[in-house]
Amino acid sequence: MNRPLFPRMSIEAFEAWAEGQDGRYELVRGRPVMMNQTTWNHSHITTNLVRVILNALDPNQYHMAIGDFGLQTGEDTIRLADIMVTPNNKSGKDRRTEEAVLLIEILSPSTATDDFGDKQREYLALSSLQAYLIIAQDKACAWLWLRGEDGFPEKPDVIEGLDATLTIDALSLTLPMTDIYARVEF
Repeated sequence: MNRPLFPRMSIEAFEAWAEGQDGRYELVRGRPVMMNQTTWNHSHITTNLVRVILNALDPNQYHMAIGDFGLQTGEDTIRLADIMVTPNNKSGKDRRTEEAVLLIEILSPSTATDDFGDKQREYLALSSLQAYLIIAQDKACAWLWLRGEDGFPEKPDVIEGLDATLTIDALSLTLPMTDIYARVEF
């Protein structure tokens, strides 16, 4: 099935257009792309991560957005990460940022190609980013890119199993997989 293409838009035109739309959209290379509805597993993982991360981070230093705040990754691209942690230096009236220190995507069949493809390339190119994390919904598995002295590695660390723990030293975060996957049905 072919979907009609939206006309190309500037970021400013997209923001004005998206404000009046039902649903959530990203702007990808100048064209709006509607985001899919999520599953309960996706919701549980997101909620679990938010709880653990908010309890660990200093609210005076960091802000968290959950799937609804724009991240500008290019001159004509705005992404909506499932979870985004930014420095706490933003105006309450801003609609987007170009800075993120942690980006998390919850893997879905419909988003896997983007999460491991275009989004990965765009996210890892952000100078402010310290970690990019992709979390599977159907098994206890995560892919974690951590910025090192020479930038990001080509391949992520793969963390598997409910007994494992994710560590993001740059943010002093420890994320036990058992906490991430609480109430998730495999």
